[in-house]
Amino acid sequence: MFARPLVEKDAALERLTRRGRLFFARRKPRPEKIELVYFPYYTFRISLSVEGKQREIFVASDGVLGDFAFLETDALDRVEETDAHRFDFQIDMEQAKAKVLDEYKWLLVKHGFHRKNPPKMEAITDIERLYYPYWVAYYKKRKGYDFKAVDGISLAPIGIRMRRAFLAAFSQ
Repeated sequence: MFARPLVEKDAALERLTRRGRLFFARRKPRPEKIELVYFPYYTFRISLSVEGKQREIFVASDGVLGDFAFLETDALDRVEETDAHRFDFQIDMEQAKAKVLDEYKWLLVKHGFHRKNPPKMEAITDIERLYYPYWVAYYKKRKGYDFKAVDGISLAPIGIRMRRAFLAAFSQ
């Protein structure tokens, strides 16, 4: 399943070439190429018990390195197929689930120390394999190329963990 991007190419290009606040009059160099790519994710539903009440949250694990992520999957417009490039899954669902469980347990420990009744994880359920859209711009550097990427739904730039995952996906 593919998530349809909500951001057009022109808006992504504007975001990828904008400078920070200190240099608002100057722009970054124009990229050599910009393209829409789909990154693989496994999505999961985690059932929690919080002070005696049941609660469900939705989390994801990227399908390349298995890094934990919160994705807003409820409002996504899904399509069956697309012509845009997609990266392949490099880990399986069980590896992703194990990594999500481990990272989420640490997140619960981190935020549960100050509570009398910390949240308890009851169950984790597989939901789907999802391809999530990103706009990627490629820049010519002195001795090669570099890239920058933004979320195809929210225009948020990727962080360091996602950059590592993209580099691993590029090496496929």
